Amino acid sequence: MLDSLYIKNFRLFKELKIEHLGRVNLIVGRNNSGKTCLLEALQLYAKNAYYRTLYELIVERGEDWEIRMQQNNEQSVQEIENPLCHLFYGYHFPELGKGAIEIGSFKKIQDRLKLQIYAYQTVETENTRRFTRIDESQMFEIENVELVIEVEEGGKIKSRVRLNETYSARRVFPYRNSDAKLNVQIVPTQHINDDKVATLWDQMNVQPALRQEVFNGLQLIDKKIQEVVLVGRGKEITPILIYQNSDKRIPLKSLGDGMTHLFHMVLALVNAKAGFLLIDEFENGLHYTVQPKVWELIFKLSKALNVQVFATTHSKDCVEGFQAVWENQENEGTLHRLDNDPEEGVTVIPYDCETLGDALEVDVEMR
Repeated sequence: MLDSLYIKNFRLFKELKIEHLGRVNLIVGRNNSGKTCLLEALQLYAKNAYYRTLYELIVERGEDWEIRMQQNNEQSVQEIENPLCHLFYGYHFPELGKGAIEIGSFKKIQDRLKLQIYAYQTVETENTRRFTRIDESQMFEIENVELVIEVEEGGKIKSRVRLNETYSARRVFPYRNSDAKLNVQIVPTQHINDDKVATLWDQMNVQPALRQEVFNGLQLIDKKIQEVVLVGRGKEITPILIYQNSDKRIPLKSLGDGMTHLFHMVLALVNAKAGFLLIDEFENGLHYTVQPKVWELIFKLSKALNVQVFATTHSKDCVEGFQAVWENQENEGTLHRLDNDPEEGVTVIPYDCETLGDALEVDVEMR
């Protein structure tokens, strides 16, 4: 688990410091305060900033729009900055060797992941071909210079992303589990797609105890649910709910966003063993009366499966549900509020359980 968090030069964050994290961490704040950015930074950290992950982040936000428009208009070709620039602070690539993205523990500097821009050259001899870094002062004296994002950890280069290559939103990048630092599962605001649900289901389905935890989660909303089955093939997968002592066979999605969101959260959690679970907008579709029960399940399962949970919200009901469970196991959780000030940038305000309880009691705005 991460004991603390440090993010520098990533998206909205010039420098962000969270000095203490727990097993279950709730991040609150207004729109555009950096909540989703924080989850993205954790995703990069867990996946060692593998190129497919960089690509997925900019596509998810539509930041490759200029490339896609140019590809669809063969008569118009112009120089466009590689869209990966959106990952850096200020949404532009920094000067060579400066402005590195850093993500990792606030306390353990050596464990941080770093992404930095350098110039490289391919040097060929009769028997060898080397791709080597060059000094900035040599850039205009050497032919075939390429810009590269170096991904480094602990003083060792883990990978290089070549920025001069033709970018295509349609490229498919293979991903291997060995490329990741940690197992990470993500529940986005728009739900997990059906392909991913099918994969998570297959990974969980061979473990009866975990299957039962998924059913237990759905029973927080409807106690009569006995089981879930997935029917269909390929991309045509439909989760079907089976009810106790009934012939009902009801598609999960027909019961609304809350049931689907809960199913995805619990399914992702049981698949996140010894890693991270990232949940964007925890409260989506969930009635306020259900949320304390869901938090109780997440606290219990995350401890049993050694999962570190990071969730975001701007819902007071969600915060109240979290606080009701947190106060009985204060060492297991944390709550931090992000504020984005035009002058100071994004700042962090930590709350302990007592301070949060007092703020909720007197209706102080802390979201």
